[in-house]
Amino acid sequence: MVYKNGGVSFDINAQRAAGRSTNIQFMTQDTGSAKLSFSFTKDGTPLPLSAVDAKIVLLYADGSFYKKSLTLTDKVNGTAEYVLSDEELKHYGQVKAELKLYYTNGQALATTFFTFSIAKTLEDQNIVPVADYYIDGFETLKDGINQTVKEISQTVEELQKKFAYLEAIETKEGAQEKADAAEKNATAYTDEHANDQEKHVSAADRKSWDAKETPSGAQDKVNAHANNEDIHVNKSFKDKLVELSQQFTTAFKDKLDELLRQFTAHNYNQERHISAAERKTWNGAATYANIMLKNGAAAGTRTPIYAKWGPFLILRGHVKTEPEIIFGSIPAAYVPVGGAVVSIALSGTGGTANLIVYENGDLKIKYPNPADSSKLPGGYYIDVPIGFQEGGTT
Repeated sequence: MVYKNGGVSFDINAQRAAGRSTNIQFMTQDTGSAKLSFSFTKDGTPLPLSAVDAKIVLLYADGSFYKKSLTLTDKVNGTAEYVLSDEELKHYGQVKAELKLYYTNGQALATTFFTFSIAKTLEDQNIVPVADYYIDGFETLKDGINQTVKEISQTVEELQKKFAYLEAIETKEGAQEKADAAEKNATAYTDEHANDQEKHVSAADRKSWDAKETPSGAQDKVNAHANNEDIHVNKSFKDKLVELSQQFTTAFKDKLDELLRQFTAHNYNQERHISAAERKTWNGAATYANIMLKNGAAAGTRTPIYAKWGPFLILRGHVKTEPEIIFGSIPAAYVPVGGAVVSIALSGTGGTANLIVYENGDLKIKYPNPADSSKLPGGYYIDVPIGFQEGGTT
């Protein structure tokens, strides 16, 4: 395979560092050939990537967001790579990226972000990228679903309040009905008064009668009330709001159906989930065997043993050996593809060393710290689990 290879190196430490702008540039037509290569070091030596799930986070100029897995090319020497998909290459412009290392023991490391660019070829001058999102991990997808549902619920609540307000506002038809009733009551009162046979009224009665509403006055008030657009809602406007509410309800249901489809697809994804039989096997007791010791190595306070338990190689025991020699071996079938490098403890000194597990099953101690030879005869504790990486190496 031929690649346009852009290399980026990272030294893992706690020193403050701003984002880096690289000279890496890919083209929109670099189909299957736009590759980013990464190397990791710590304190000047390669950072082992055993039992690590490495992710790359990409934020494109048009707002598109991708979070996908890296391919670990050499776990012992700390190298990885990522090939941009054809879909990602459509999002031209400057790209911000950062890497995250998730360890099986719960630890995580994040690098400082760096930038690279994607330029349009001549034949792609008229393409218009559409922002999209790809999350390689269900937890992030779930957070996005919860946020979407929350925003939709708030919008529905606001519409409900508006419709409650509209129902409380009096329409022209309602006002007219009240005016007709007032006119009828006024007419009945006037007729009753006209048929009264009394010849004389008191001053108080006359003043009371003069204050009564006349039919014409009542009608004038009805007309003024009916024509006041400040307190009435146009019927077509209310119908439009009803229509918008129906459209929103349909869109809300379609969105929830799509989210349910995605969740169901994830729930039955057998590549990410284990069966009941697999879980029962993993939960069972591991069967250990003795490590074959070589080159003068000897068992210390505990016999060095090994076992395979589910997706893990388990090492246990205490071994006395010189560093930088092959002190023992296990069957190659028990070793993760590409081997592994793990940190172990020195016996009685509080120091550390690296345990190298080669792909053929050989075992070696390297880089003891402290390196004082007088403190090394105490031996090494090799109590470590080593995870198997799905997919192996490329």
